Formats: sequence, C-alpha cells, structure tokens
Amino acid sequence: MKPESWLMVGAAVMTAAFFAVVVFSPNALVDEDWEIVDVCLAGHNELVSHEHATLRIFLDGSEVAIAAEIGIDDASCDGLRGIHTHDGTGKLHIETPRTMEAPVGAFFDIWGETFNENQILNSVADEDSEVVMYVNGELNDEYGSYAMKNNDVIEIHYRDKSD
Repeated sequence: MKPESWLMVGAAVMTAAFFAVVVFSPNALVDEDWEIVDVCLAGHNELVSHEHATLRIFLDGSEVAIAAEIGIDDASCDGLRGIHTHDGTGKLHIETPRTMEAPVGAFFDIWGETFNENQILNSVADEDSEVVMYVNGELNDEYGSYAMKNNDVIEIHYRDKSD
C-alpha cells in the first residue's frame, strides 16, 4: 500500500474515532438551551409563575456567597431574568410569563459561572476531589439539568473524596 493510502486510512480511522467519542460519550459537550435563560421581564405584572429555591455552594467546607441582583438589569436583560437573586441569601427567584422548567444549570448560565458534575465555579474535580449536589438533603446526580421546584434547598459541594 502506498504511503498516501496509509495516510488516508489513518485519517478516516481518526475521524471515525473522534465521531464515536463525541456521539457516544456521556460527557460529550452539549450546548444546553434552556428556555428560561432567555426570559426578560419588565416587572412582576407579567408573571404566571413565581417560585423560590435556595442555593448554597460549599468549596472545601467554606460557604460561597451568592451575590445580590444576579440576573437583574444585566447585559442580556434590562429587567428581571427568569431566575434571579434580589439579595445575598442564596434565595433564587424563579419568575416566568408561562410555565417552564428552571434547571439549576440555567441559573449558572445567567450568572456566568460554571457548574456540572466535574466543576463548580473555578473548582475542578480530580482524583482527590469531587462535586456533589444535594436537593432537599438527598444526593442528586442530575447536576445542571435538575429542574428546581418551589422551596427546594440545593446544596453543591466541592470536597475531598474522603469526606
């Protein structure tokens, strides 16, 4: 076989392997397009749904403050985003003009921060550490795709695996 033929075969094999990894990998890059991220309300008069959830984030045991006014009058919306905060308590306001899901990951998109099974904010899981999420005290592995419900308490921990 000519060297050019070997190169073509090698390129074809590499392309097929790349395609298989992207399509069949459970951690393939997926561009989440959550409807609630695009919600921009002028005020509370347009609401069909107004619910709340509490978010707490712990990095190595220390609680991270969640800022006030995330999703209010930001670069994408001169008003209220579908999920936003008013104060620094971690209380998330889920306000929409029609019924729609409010995934935890949508709040992080609005906030401009990273959250998934391998990373919370700037803390990345490795052989010694992990990211875990609890919803109402129960371990939950849905991470960013978990659709928040009224009065949920969501805790996200970056911690040593030995904890």
